[in-house]
Amino acid sequence: MSILEPKNIFDDQKFNTDGPAKDKVYISEKFKVMRISLQKGLEIEPHDGSHPAVFLVLKGKAIFPTSSGEVELGENDYIAYDETEPRGIKSLEDLTVLVIRD
Repeated sequence: MSILEPKNIFDDQKFNTDGPAKDKVYISEKFKVMRISLQKGLEIEPHDGSHPAVFLVLKGKAIFPTSSGEVELGENDYIAYDETEPRGIKSLEDLTVLVIRD
């Protein structure tokens, strides 16, 4: 996948009423960049990780689980998970998150 022209991360964004909308932003052999859109009140249940990942909140607020408890993140906040750390998202507002992962 190559990007031939600049794009706005919010172009073509959609929200699903029953779960997250996950859109590929950039995929290479070494890493992936995804956009997750999650309506207020929806959740991605905590689950075991299989790769390191960084979650950057672009819009909204959400609760993210960590091994030492939950943290609330808002716009421009991020959290980094190691390979096996459990992760999930509980949206407090309509949420847009950029995820960078192996």
